[in-house]
Amino acid sequence: MDKTQTPAPNPPSAPAGGTAAASPLALVCLGLLLERPMTERELARTLAERAADSAMEGPPTPGPQEFAAVAGALGAAGLTETVVHADGPAYALTDRGRSEFARRVVAQLATVDRQPPAFLTAVGYLGALDEDRATKALRERAGGLRERAARIEQALAASGGVPRLFLIENEYALRMCRAELGWIEEVLAEIGAGTLTWPRVRVTDNGWEWEPEDGAGAG
Repeated sequence: MDKTQTPAPNPPSAPAGGTAAASPLALVCLGLLLERPMTERELARTLAERAADSAMEGPPTPGPQEFAAVAGALGAAGLTETVVHADGPAYALTDRGRSEFARRVVAQLATVDRQPPAFLTAVGYLGALDEDRATKALRERAGGLRERAARIEQALAASGGVPRLFLIENEYALRMCRAELGWIEEVLAEIGAGTLTWPRVRVTDNGWEWEPEDGAGAG
């Protein structure tokens, strides 16, 4: 590689490259290329195979064109280079690409997500639904979480001699799944017992107003 063609490094706090090079798919691309040089078709196929073997659901896997666009953006940022491959031109990580991959992983491990998950946003509007609809929705989610937890448990049990470190994301997913399920079950139990109730609400020109709960003073 001609080192004179490598762009100057960006500040540590900023991902190298533009929007495509800083996208979540870019990190996946860097991680796959950490293993070996690949063509865009290999990148798409490898990710699709691993997604099929995974116990966790995810969005549809990107195709070769999407990987080609991201890998091209990474190349423009000096993180990948084109190399000779049996199936045609392939992408390989540069030294800078390896360093950037590690930097991004460290940053994501250390930084608390700023964007709240969709479920948390919906929970904030639980009181905007009537009790029956809210209860039905929570029960449906609880059922889905139980199914997910069972799939992850089965996958971990069938992992054989795979080192634990390479499956640790499944452990995390299972722990988060169980924690969320436990919280939902507690809320459903409170609704059923009448300790979490829907206040009587009236709409006014100044917004919603509700009657104070028993024993509580007026707001």
